Amino acid sequence: MKALALVFLVIVALDRAGAAVPEPLEPLFAWNAIGRVNVPHGFCTGTLVGASEVLTAAHCLWSRRRGRLYDPDEVHFVAGWRRGSWVAHARAASFRLAPDLVFDARGLPERLETDWAVLRLAQPLSGFELLRPLPVGWPGGRPRPEPEAQLLGYAQDRPHLPVRLGPCPVAAEDLRGSLVLHGCPAPQGLSGAPLLVPDGGAWSVVGVHLGSVAVSGRRMGAAIPVRRILPDWLFR
Repeated sequence: MKALALVFLVIVALDRAGAAVPEPLEPLFAWNAIGRVNVPHGFCTGTLVGASEVLTAAHCLWSRRRGRLYDPDEVHFVAGWRRGSWVAHARAASFRLAPDLVFDARGLPERLETDWAVLRLAQPLSGFELLRPLPVGWPGGRPRPEPEAQLLGYAQDRPHLPVRLGPCPVAAEDLRGSLVLHGCPAPQGLSGAPLLVPDGGAWSVVGVHLGSVAVSGRRMGAAIPVRRILPDWLFR
C-alpha cells in the first residue's frame, strides 16, 4: 500500500463572475475519507462515513452495458486517491439502496431522491493514522442556510486528484424539497461527491451530489440531503 504523508488537492473556487480561481486549502487529513468508487467502466466519488460504509450515488453502480447493477465485488473504494497513491482501499461486499429505486432506459434513477447508495465494504477501513470517517448530517441536527458549503470529489477531466468547489451557497429556499440545491453546478464526473458544511473546526457531509439542474433559467448543483432522505440505520 502506498500510504500518503500529506494531503494534496487541486482547488477550484468560483469568483463572482463564475470563473475558476485558485484557493488555498487547509491541510486536513479528514479529506482522505473522500476517495474514488471504481467500477469496471468508470468511477465516481464516495465518502467514508463509517468504518465499513461509503456514501455515493446509486447511478454510479449501474452498468449500462449490462443493464443491471455491478456485482458488489466489482466495486472498489480507494480512500485518498492521489496520482497512484492512496491511504486505504477495500472492495464492496454489498449495497444498501432505496427500496423504491428504479432505473430508466438511460440507466438513471426515475426519481432523483432515490439516487443514493451506501457501500458495505468487505473489510473495515479502521486503524489508519491518516483516515477517519467524516460525520454525516447538519450540525445541530437541523438544515440551515449555509454560505460556505463546499463540494469535493473527482471530475472526469481530473480523475487522479480531487478538486474542491466552493463556496457552494445553500439558501433557505433551497432546503425545502427532497433535494438540496447549491451554488456549484459541478463539472461532469463528480457524482457521489459529498456536499460539506463547516462543523466547528471540521466538516460534515449533508448531501450526496448528483449533478446540475436548471432552476428558473440558471444551473444549480443538486444533492440528496442525508439524514432527511436516508434512514439513520444506514450509518450504524
